[in-house]
Amino acid sequence: MKKVAGISLILTLLAIAPIVAQSTNNRSGETRSSAARILYRPKMVYSKESDSRFRKILGEKYDDQDQNQKDYADDRKRRRRQKQQQQQPDGSYDGTGPDYARPNHLIEMGIRFAPSLDLNTAEGFGTYTGFKSNGTAVRMSVGPTLDYFFFKDRYAFSTGLWYTIKRSGFQMPGSFGQTRVVPGSPYKESIYNLQYLQVPVTAKLFANNIAPNMRLYVQTGGLLSLKLAEKAQQTERNALYMAESGGDRRQYGFGDIELLLGTGVQFKLNDTNAFNVGVSYQRGLINVARENQLISKNRVVSLDLGFKF
Repeated sequence: MKKVAGISLILTLLAIAPIVAQSTNNRSGETRSSAARILYRPKMVYSKESDSRFRKILGEKYDDQDQNQKDYADDRKRRRRQKQQQQQPDGSYDGTGPDYARPNHLIEMGIRFAPSLDLNTAEGFGTYTGFKSNGTAVRMSVGPTLDYFFFKDRYAFSTGLWYTIKRSGFQMPGSFGQTRVVPGSPYKESIYNLQYLQVPVTAKLFANNIAPNMRLYVQTGGLLSLKLAEKAQQTERNALYMAESGGDRRQYGFGDIELLLGTGVQFKLNDTNAFNVGVSYQRGLINVARENQLISKNRVVSLDLGFKF
């Protein structure tokens, strides 16, 4: 019996010798993992005496294969755990992983309603010397939005079509519009409502979740604004309106180009719908006054309220 056992042991060693050599020469990648799994099986089949003999024959290589098998199993468990954390039962992302997954919808549409605080700059020359801004007022902007996600669920090209009403006001010397200067005359004022159709050309970047189904975003880019109409307010006391041929002459140009910077929070309701709450700042780059001797640029701070559908 001892001879038979000895012969069996020798044959077994000859059978696994090529595998041991292959495992030693290929320590990385799938080859090492495969050899580790093959060499791991004899420990489950042979007795403790055989295991001791293998350890004496292979030395440190035997322990290395055992450790390789454990490392391989731990790595698989870690990847499986990360995948389960990133993917919720409803298919949404919980923000614990390194990045957002590919969005369910490449294009997301919504509606934006934005009460805004409007003001304008004023600088006059020649006939318009002494012009200055006439405070601020609340106006509004409303319109559809469109977000196109071009890289995962984190970066989007954002545009839309907004109907926006802006206010432009001036204070001017009491002698403006008169043929002679009257010293000490009280200041006059002028207020216009300007109606624009705005097309945003912006990028929207989303951050990781700060709470379940809630994440921050930053929006930056530009606005192309086309003026639809201008309307003088309080025409009987509007000095700019009355001074220019009874209001027959336009006082403002055809449009504006503006910088847009905004930030906010998106509250996700489900896979399709979400609320947006944020603030934005629009800074006009072009002189909107039609008269060359008067320079006026728009400034708008808005509270952005949106709903995605």
